[in-house]
Amino acid sequence: MEEWINEKALVLSSEFKHYKSLDSFLVKLSSLAYDVEDYAFGDQLKAKTIFEEILKHRLLSEYISILSCHRDEIEARIARDPRIRKLRDYSDVLFKVLSSTPCRESRTIDTSTREATFRIEQEEERVVARKPIEKIAGLKTHRIFLWIGVALVVLAIIYALIILLR
Repeated sequence: MEEWINEKALVLSSEFKHYKSLDSFLVKLSSLAYDVEDYAFGDQLKAKTIFEEILKHRLLSEYISILSCHRDEIEARIARDPRIRKLRDYSDVLFKVLSSTPCRESRTIDTSTREATFRIEQEEERVVARKPIEKIAGLKTHRIFLWIGVALVVLAIIYALIILLR
């Protein structure tokens, strides 16, 4: 079990160093909760113990100290964000670890909440629907006609030269 915990902590620390938003951290911790439950074969008490051991791992101490600066925001997001619903089962463990870790914000993280994907997609569809066809294609129709006209003039000149040179 110790080896599995070390492996999970190593993977998390390598991923956490790239994260810039609170959302990213929380989504990853939520997926960790699923992994821990699978490893514990549904034993909730064992899963919570393993989850806590992973969060207290020395490789994650820097990231947990960053998260401890945002406890209130994390609590609010766990309560309302359906993407991290699984963390509700582990919120007591998470807040226990965050409370026991001093806040050291060695880097700033974005705490803004991302809009739901379906809302973002709906807005993109509305914007695309409002654009004229020429903008969607990336070319303006008058330029296309201009180049077709230039090509026809060049072909006419070539044809006239061929007829004159015979």
